[in-house]
Amino acid sequence: MTKSELMETMYQALQDQGYPELSRQEVIMAVGLILNHCARALADGERIEIRDFGVFTLHAIAAKAGRNPKTGASVNVPAKRSVHFKPGQAMRIQVNTS
Repeated sequence: MTKSELMETMYQALQDQGYPELSRQEVIMAVGLILNHCARALADGERIEIRDFGVFTLHAIAAKAGRNPKTGASVNVPAKRSVHFKPGQAMRIQVNTS
């Protein structure tokens, strides 16, 4: 599912649940704000926990010596951070039963 598909799905779900006063643009803006806030929180080193969905955390990857496969020359690979997602129990059950 792409970001635009998520936004359209959210808009349709809200319309189906009886929220006709919400425009498509308002839903798109709200979903975009949520995703941007999550990205900024992770960039600041925060942990994001959404109950029954999962937890997003950062993992530190240490700097290491690598090798250029084309030339065989040694290169230094800098340290970096990676986002890790651990699904919640409700999500694991739903994914495994459908």
